[in-house]
Amino acid sequence: MTAEPEERGGDRERAQFGDEPAPPGKKPSLWKRVLMIALTVAIVVVVFFYVLPRFASYKSVFQAMSELSIWQLALLFAVAVFNLACAWTMNQASLPGMRNRQAAQLTLSQNLISSTLPLGGAFSIGFGYTIIHSYGFGVSEYSLMLGVSGVWNSFAKMALPVVALLLLVITGNTTTGMVALALIGVGFLIGAVAVFALILWKRSFATRAGDLAGKVVSWLSRLFHRGPVTTWGEAVARFRDQTVSVTKSRWLVLTLVAVIYQVSTFLVFMLALRFSGVPAHGDHGITWVVAFGVFAFTRLISAIPITPGAVGIAEASYTGLLVAAGGSKPEVVAGVLLFRALTWLMPIVLGLPVYAEWWITRQRKARRAGLPAGGVIESLAEEEA
Repeated sequence: MTAEPEERGGDRERAQFGDEPAPPGKKPSLWKRVLMIALTVAIVVVVFFYVLPRFASYKSVFQAMSELSIWQLALLFAVAVFNLACAWTMNQASLPGMRNRQAAQLTLSQNLISSTLPLGGAFSIGFGYTIIHSYGFGVSEYSLMLGVSGVWNSFAKMALPVVALLLLVITGNTTTGMVALALIGVGFLIGAVAVFALILWKRSFATRAGDLAGKVVSWLSRLFHRGPVTTWGEAVARFRDQTVSVTKSRWLVLTLVAVIYQVSTFLVFMLALRFSGVPAHGDHGITWVVAFGVFAFTRLISAIPITPGAVGIAEASYTGLLVAAGGSKPEVVAGVLLFRALTWLMPIVLGLPVYAEWWITRQRKARRAGLPAGGVIESLAEEEA
């Protein structure tokens, strides 16, 4: 296991202020950034000023929200904070030696970037390296954390629609076509988990799997006049070497944290709907199984990085699917906006002081060491260089 950063002696000051190069990455081009900014603004304007008002006026939405009691708001906030803690616990579990406070600071600060800037996901990776490097970790350890947490989070998101379809099949809220989709989804998920297990089991299989994937991508690349992919076999093998020790000792913890994170997110979603006046049965009722189906498929759609934090896209998807399932429009819109306020807006608000604390601490340590230190602006500028 990795030693605690505090135990690294004289190397710690050097690591904090970066004499190790940042991990390489392809930078988004200027035209792509401008396009994504324009697309984000257009989606936000269309969704919040045209789509949602067609479902319900904001006056009726705020009326539904105003009826929430203090204990309901307190319970929602408590569950949302627990859900947020699960997110940084996943990062902590993925990197031996990282402390809970460090994981929280890293996760909230990265979320601040990825949920507010167009193409913020790419920026947050480099920015996250700046933060984690200040704790004394290096490129390989950061890559380990990204790889392990990424795999487990991806499997969890892939499993959500499969579980939702199975629940809809069991409760009879489905068709023959959905049964077929559920079976296909189960088979695909089992296959993906089996391949991942084999990659961890044998390095030779990891190399062959990477080479095979590279050949498929190379074939597709030729259709777009791109060059072949030749390094995926070794890349997958390196990933296997980095993650095998962590996954062997922590796979159960990683799986539990990933499941609890998704379940707690859904719990925030359900509480927001119920407290906003969406009943479980009767006229305009939405059962928890139907709500879970809407939640699962929207979470999968929201994983596509079109807008920061899926703003606009998630609200439109949740609202449209819930209303199509029979939910009352004002209450549904109120519940969706309340859920998004707790899971998208609240982490941003919490991320501001957390990042400020890290930046101030970094500046003080840099001055004491007589070394330069930077913040998010410097991090983004380094990506431009």
